[in-house]
Amino acid sequence: MRFAISTNGPAFLAAMQGWIAQHPEAVGYDWLYDMRIYHGTVSHDDMTQFARAYAAIADERDMGRYAVFVSPDPGLPLWIRACALHFPRRIFTVVRTMADAEKLLRRDFSAK
Repeated sequence: MRFAISTNGPAFLAAMQGWIAQHPEAVGYDWLYDMRIYHGTVSHDDMTQFARAYAAIADERDMGRYAVFVSPDPGLPLWIRACALHFPRRIFTVVRTMADAEKLLRRDFSAK
C-alpha cells in the first residue's frame, strides 16, 4: 500500500482498515513505512481507531512482526513509541535510512 507523500486521518483509516479486512494475513507480515518525504496529518487518535480494527483481526498472528518506520525526523521515535502501545505484539522501530530498514529485516528473517 502506498500513500503519496501525504494523507490525512480519515484517508489513512479507510485505506488501512480496508486493506486488513481484505488481506487479514497481512497482520502476520513485517510492515515498512517510508516516511522520508511524508507530510501528512495522521493523529494518535487515528492510530487508536486503526488499532481497534487491527486487534479484531490480528488474533496474535503479529507476534514479533516488525513495523519499521524510515525517517530522519528526530521527533518521530517518540510518536511511534506512543502508537506502539496499541500494538503490543508487534515490534515498532524507527531507522534513518532505507538501507538500515532492509538490513534489520534481512537479519531478522535470516535468524528464523
